[in-house]
Amino acid sequence: MKHTIRHSFLTFGALLVAGAVSTSALAQPIFFDDFENRVVDQPTIGNEWTWYDQWFDGSSCEGEAAGGFGPFDDGDPSDYEAPNRNFATVPEGTDDYYRAGLEVPAWDGALSNMLRVYGNQYITYDGCHRVLVFQEMTIVEAATMVFSFDVAKDQFGAPANGEITGAFVKVLDPANGYATVLFERVETLLPENGLTDSGYIEFTLSEDNVGQLLQFGFYNDVVPALGHSWGTSAALYDNVTLDVSAIGPAHSGSFYNVDQAGHGFSTEFGVLNGAPFAVIYWYTYDNLGNPIFFIGQDAVFDGNTVTITFYSPTGMIFGEFNPVEFPLDVAGTATFVFSDSSNATFSYTPSEFSINTWGHSAVTDLPLVKLFGIPADRVFPLSQ
Repeated sequence: MKHTIRHSFLTFGALLVAGAVSTSALAQPIFFDDFENRVVDQPTIGNEWTWYDQWFDGSSCEGEAAGGFGPFDDGDPSDYEAPNRNFATVPEGTDDYYRAGLEVPAWDGALSNMLRVYGNQYITYDGCHRVLVFQEMTIVEAATMVFSFDVAKDQFGAPANGEITGAFVKVLDPANGYATVLFERVETLLPENGLTDSGYIEFTLSEDNVGQLLQFGFYNDVVPALGHSWGTSAALYDNVTLDVSAIGPAHSGSFYNVDQAGHGFSTEFGVLNGAPFAVIYWYTYDNLGNPIFFIGQDAVFDGNTVTITFYSPTGMIFGEFNPVEFPLDVAGTATFVFSDSSNATFSYTPSEFSINTWGHSAVTDLPLVKLFGIPADRVFPLSQ
């Protein structure tokens, strides 16, 4: 699993369609919500955001929950969506801020519309209390997924009384009493400088998970002894996205095979003219031991796979650098299949030029690992 701290379209419904998803990084994701179609005084969060409360023994919300309750436990589906608890909707004089509210706009207009996830400031339970606000859908196919989001602290500051804010992904098995079969989370470490930060959780759904329930969203942990303040108890979230894992800027870096450390790759992934773009260098050798390098930049993206044509620069004289006089020869084609942003396999079909000039032969499914990479967004921007 890959966890790290990354940006926000229309809703999907109750089914996770992970199969024939477009390979374009700019295509509509499986789920997207930027909260821009909300109004401040609507009664619910909308877009099927729901909630669940859990309580734990001890001073942290770790391990098995001692109990829990959600809107579906009372048999009344009419209140499944989480109520909108903000200044405009709470009963006057009650100070009833609890679970989640819409900030429309956030930070008095400094930020766009966002979702505010509170802790339970009215907790009376002796242990830790966790509020979860999330989406739920049925898993219909195995896939590697990415749940990503933007995050901001409250206008009046980050949680100051020990509250812990975070994002989570959970898989429940309805056939086994809704037992938890996967739970991944990352704390939303709020930015010290600037208004917003971003994050993601990358996770894999297997064939065994088909038919089970996927939940993804946000939580807020609080214990009574730490006190509570509604003004700084929460984190704000935007651009909530769920999609099939695909290649993005975070796949950039230096890759090699640990058993073949004499050659390696430099991969650079980004957006050029509004479309995904790649530049990949292969630093290698000919069959006589002379160092050479190939360069490729006309990549074809297909989910977690990129296919690229390598070119071989030859003959150019140092200091003259005349690519017209010494054109690049086609060196062959290569395919990189990424299991995540730090691991891939490499396959290579040499061209006649590479076979005759460099003595190269085919490479099939060579495992690669990232040696080094500069931190970057996990997914390509949805728009430019």
